[in-house]
Amino acid sequence: MAPHALAETPAVSSLDSSVNELDISSTAIIKANPFGTAVDPNLIKGAVYTSASTIINQAVYSIASKIFSYETVGADNLIDSHIQLWSQTYQRGNSFGIVPFFHKLQVRSGASNAILGYFKKNGTNGQPLSVFVGGNGLNYMRSSLAGQLNDSLPLSLNVSAIDFVEDSLVSNYGSSLSVARDLGFPVFTPVDSKDGLELQHLAVLNHTFASFVGKPSLFLFDGPDFVKSFTRYSNLLSVEKLGHLYQGLLNDLSSVVPTSVDNAIDLAFNALNNLTGKSYAPFEYVGSANPETVFIIYGSHESTQVSDLIKRSGDKIGLVKVRVPLPFNHGKFLATIPSSTKKLVVLSPDNVSLKADITAALFLNGRYFGITIDEFVYSLDFTWTPITIAKILSEFVPNLNVDKLLLSTAKNSVEALTANSSPEGQFVFWGKDNGIITTTADKLALSLSLDNSKAVDIRNRYDNSQAGGVFQSQIIVTSEGSTVGDGADVVIIEDLALLDNYDILATVKPGAKVLYINNKKIASLEEDVVAKLPLEFKKTLASNQNELILVDFSIIDTLDELNNSIKGLSGEFLLQLAFWRASLPELKGFIVNKLLQANGNSFELLATVLDNFINIVDDNQGIKEIVVDSKWSELVEEDPEEKEEQQEEEEEEEEVKQLPFFVKETSLFPNPRTSTETAEEINTNAHTSLAQKIAFPEAYNVSQELRPDLPMKNFVVKVQENKRLTPTEYSRNIFHIEFDITGTGLTYDIGEALGIHGRNNSEAVEEFLQFYGVDGDLLVEISNGAELQIRSARQVLSEMVDFLGKPPKRFYESLAEYATDETEKTAIAKLATGGEELKQRQEVSFDTYFDILQEFKSAKPAFQDLIKIISPLKRREYSIASSQKIHENAIHLLIVVVDWVDSKGRLRYGHCSKYLSDLKIGDELVVSVKPSVMKLPPLSTQPIVMSGLGTGLAPFKAFIEEKIWQKNQGMEIGEIYLYLGSRHKKEEYLYGELWEAYKDAGVLTHIGAAFSRDQPQKIYIQDKIRDTIEELTDAIVTKNGSFYLCGPTWPVPDITQCLEDIVANGAKKQGVEIKDVAKVVEDMKEEGRYILEVY
Repeated sequence: MAPHALAETPAVSSLDSSVNELDISSTAIIKANPFGTAVDPNLIKGAVYTSASTIINQAVYSIASKIFSYETVGADNLIDSHIQLWSQTYQRGNSFGIVPFFHKLQVRSGASNAILGYFKKNGTNGQPLSVFVGGNGLNYMRSSLAGQLNDSLPLSLNVSAIDFVEDSLVSNYGSSLSVARDLGFPVFTPVDSKDGLELQHLAVLNHTFASFVGKPSLFLFDGPDFVKSFTRYSNLLSVEKLGHLYQGLLNDLSSVVPTSVDNAIDLAFNALNNLTGKSYAPFEYVGSANPETVFIIYGSHESTQVSDLIKRSGDKIGLVKVRVPLPFNHGKFLATIPSSTKKLVVLSPDNVSLKADITAALFLNGRYFGITIDEFVYSLDFTWTPITIAKILSEFVPNLNVDKLLLSTAKNSVEALTANSSPEGQFVFWGKDNGIITTTADKLALSLSLDNSKAVDIRNRYDNSQAGGVFQSQIIVTSEGSTVGDGADVVIIEDLALLDNYDILATVKPGAKVLYINNKKIASLEEDVVAKLPLEFKKTLASNQNELILVDFSIIDTLDELNNSIKGLSGEFLLQLAFWRASLPELKGFIVNKLLQANGNSFELLATVLDNFINIVDDNQGIKEIVVDSKWSELVEEDPEEKEEQQEEEEEEEEVKQLPFFVKETSLFPNPRTSTETAEEINTNAHTSLAQKIAFPEAYNVSQELRPDLPMKNFVVKVQENKRLTPTEYSRNIFHIEFDITGTGLTYDIGEALGIHGRNNSEAVEEFLQFYGVDGDLLVEISNGAELQIRSARQVLSEMVDFLGKPPKRFYESLAEYATDETEKTAIAKLATGGEELKQRQEVSFDTYFDILQEFKSAKPAFQDLIKIISPLKRREYSIASSQKIHENAIHLLIVVVDWVDSKGRLRYGHCSKYLSDLKIGDELVVSVKPSVMKLPPLSTQPIVMSGLGTGLAPFKAFIEEKIWQKNQGMEIGEIYLYLGSRHKKEEYLYGELWEAYKDAGVLTHIGAAFSRDQPQKIYIQDKIRDTIEELTDAIVTKNGSFYLCGPTWPVPDITQCLEDIVANGAKKQGVEIKDVAKVVEDMKEEGRYILEVY
């Protein structure tokens, strides 16, 4: 039996979801994280694989009420993509329960005028206004901000140092520091790019500081690396805790008045340190306690890389990392320098005046003649690696132990091998920017990350200037306390032609493994492969004693033929197989698990299929080790005299150019390979043009998929049951609906949600078509990125636009331009400004797009223009009420129809709940699956306590079904407590017969049903929980059980208090004193033992 058959492979967690309202570059940035998309800021807490930029987005989003953002170089939405996703697409609430106002602006002369105008018109009541901007954009704001220095302007500037200098994307701190110095703005910069908590703390501090002093302040951070580096960050604060921190800072600083900016910074750091237990200061020292040489550096990425090496050294050297470059506090700086210091070495680019600030500090405080100052000036595109840093340090420190600095402490083998085990080391991938390497590197990083004992760091780069577009990926895997040294343990090269552009082997450790892809048929290994390898390549391999492995892509057709199940994926699997065998050969049979893990849920394959694939690869020698002959190091050209003469001539003409080791990052994306011209977004082209596209869809890239406008995977299911659970005479229509998923390929886990892509009422669609004078069969061409869709006007109104929904302010702004009647134009323009009338229409009258168009008849855009300004229909998600282990080919939902009577006496309905309630058996609809935090504990014996109100019971039906399956498999299951609440037992004891049957069968331990209006005194769900506090203490505290709440938000404080009482009762029984019970409950949330799914 293969090892992978011994244990079930854990599912790969992914947060990928809809980003349909963002542009292509935003989508690419958001999806660049190989570990999953953060679709909710609330998911960023504890330990998470993400980027520094995303953490900063989350921190600011958590505490800001208004966010303005400017386009940046590299990509317009480079530094705010997640904020757009959370606010515009998903409308996620922050720590204050609001969706921050978000507005996007272009960079132009006087760029800050829009913000200043907003301040002047609306004010902020002292609350900071958050701004995201790149360094080049900040320069355009200089003149406008200079005229406001004497005014109250609490502006929290979050500035990315990204810039495009000399054909590459770099971090240019100097540009932003110049603006800040001229305007007298303080600047905060993180000194450890791997410390996510520092990123959060400084983002919150900067926001608080702007409020504290009533002036602008800068949070200045790295550019490309903060966006494109992904790793595991630990101890991250949740949205809620960030809100608490912000409020705590405001409270602590409200009673003090700063005497200067320096004093204000001291007060702010003191408050932050008191609340967090940290010791943040304007300068931070690491290294020897008695150094002779101290280096000084500024910049997040630079500080992190140099600090890592300094910490390894046993020599008398140290490093000062600058956290607050402006204002440069002389006293704080000098206090940071150890008294034994004889020499300072400033590491900085030529446009940062760090040396001048340090020199002034020494001179004005009488220490200038006691310490020598030296400087290393580096270019903005300097590559910070262990070996380049060691060379810098050794230049200023004679007899430096460089070998110790570069020593790797990573383990070469893995103890207690499992299916999740990953090797330590550095792995570098080189390929074409549209080749197989680009996806393979990300998938391998995902699989490597499943080893919880290690941390994975991945950084992808694109160089569009070389070889038609080059891609390089660097993956570093370390365990706690280990270092990987310099150079790669495994290198994979997609095309050896890249050796003409880069010195790839310069990045490889001695003895490391070099893999390359071969695409040509091999008759003789010696003649077809070895003889054709580049001479310098062979010499270097032999000198470094590297291993050379050929990955034979010439057998791909054979692999596809012999294993049809993975046709089209053979190349990816072959390359991944070669990587695992090279990096961790001890895996053996567990490699099958790795192949499954790396590809997540993108396909379904049995382990036996992959076992068979591996056997076929081996039978066809798909992975060949090429013996590196030690004599290769002595190889010379066939005619050395002629070669020598040629070299002499070249040297006389120009100096021989040394090939680079790393790619120059010219872009964040691969080279565009399609026309930059785009079609009209929605177009009613001539019938002949549309007919051509229907007849020849491949030629025009017309998508024929089901709902291609929706980026998530969709399925068509059929209704197999639709049953009302409440009496027909009862005011609330709550119904149970089941869908047949046979043959669809749809799979789901308990706790997940089903996304319903509802349709508009057909009668309303026909009424709108008649009102607007549009033929329902009119063909409409819609652009969806690179693809085209062709739909009838009837289909667009039915499936794609929310014309029966509530229009936002921006709709009125767009509609006003089309009004021909001046009175109507004025009225619409007034609505576009907001105010009470708009609020009345949105919250009392519930006016729809249709209502507004009927009221203002002169405002009649062309149909194709109208569709552009109406919001798209959004999917509605409902908790799944079934376990697929019990209902293999079905999926259940529990839904209440949302209805109300508006101010005009009209009966109104929630769009999706009414749509579902009207479905008949056999009707088809489009659905998708969304992940959730509602999961069972890892051990079947751990008790679960479930509390649900109304339709919040849905996931708990699935939980109990899963527990029944576990019991049927012979597993021991823990106690199951169910608490439910509704108004009346007769009308709303939802699934009551099921619960009673499960209790009688010994599955359910206890049912605590609270029917609030069935007796004179009201009884709520929290009362039922308190009735059994002793039993729940045993289940939660003694037996490490989990507590779940699903339903509306209003009972959360009461339920949380109940859980705190349970924890306190447990501590009392155990004779333990808990000073902060609330913190224990908060920790349970972080651990996944107190899970809320409320709305």
